[in-house]
Amino acid sequence: MPHIKANNIKIYYEFEGNGEPLVIIGGFASDSRLWKDFAKPLQKHFKVLYFDHRGFGDSDIPPPPYSVEMMTKDTVELMNQLNIDSAHVFGHSMGSAILQTMCLKNPEKIKKAILSGTFLKIPYTSQMLFETVPKLFEKKLDQDIISQIIMPWMYSSSFLKNPNNFNKVLESMSKRTIDPKGYEGQSMALKNFDSTTWISKIKTEILILAGKEDIDTPLYCTQAVHEKLKNAKLKIIDDAAHMMYREHPNKTYEIMLDFFK
Repeated sequence: MPHIKANNIKIYYEFEGNGEPLVIIGGFASDSRLWKDFAKPLQKHFKVLYFDHRGFGDSDIPPPPYSVEMMTKDTVELMNQLNIDSAHVFGHSMGSAILQTMCLKNPEKIKKAILSGTFLKIPYTSQMLFETVPKLFEKKLDQDIISQIIMPWMYSSSFLKNPNNFNKVLESMSKRTIDPKGYEGQSMALKNFDSTTWISKIKTEILILAGKEDIDTPLYCTQAVHEKLKNAKLKIIDDAAHMMYREHPNKTYEIMLDFFK
């Protein structure tokens, strides 16, 4: 498995395809396996980089605290190690917080940016959810039950009502290994992120992508980001929630290709 040392940790990554580089920055408590199927069609148009954040997957799990600024540096140094001078960048959820920070501090690394499931500060209701999950593990609750508690926050009703979708999501979540240190570190980073006072300084060309039924980062979060960004467009996908790229991959590909090309 390919690893690169960046920002004093080993980061697992995959970098494949043809064309201009496209960097995918994943969300909280997820790993690169979530992006494998999604990345394959994109590799016909881009050389796609996706990776595991510190604390999850096959990357190192250093002790907390973590910060979004720290994970931004991880991402930028990984790009440097792979000789990516600049790229189109797609950041989802926590990845969108990292991407906002990159747009502010490392704008030269970004050609165009898509902020997916984004926010200025994570809603307190969502914070309550990710702070409760470790307590459920401590109670030795079955992981499938915990997954079923989380799933409605991530996916739309119409998507989960389909048994095939439900089972596929449950299977992918059951394969995820959660390390308490990594979870705590990312949770702390997400909790402390707030771009309210500085996001309007960003000049990067940006598309904001939202699921109309998202309850994890509701539409008002996305609209607040849109209001503060001078050079941004907003695209809302109907009948989709926080994981819109998994619910409607073809629609997401279409939006990405139209914007990045």
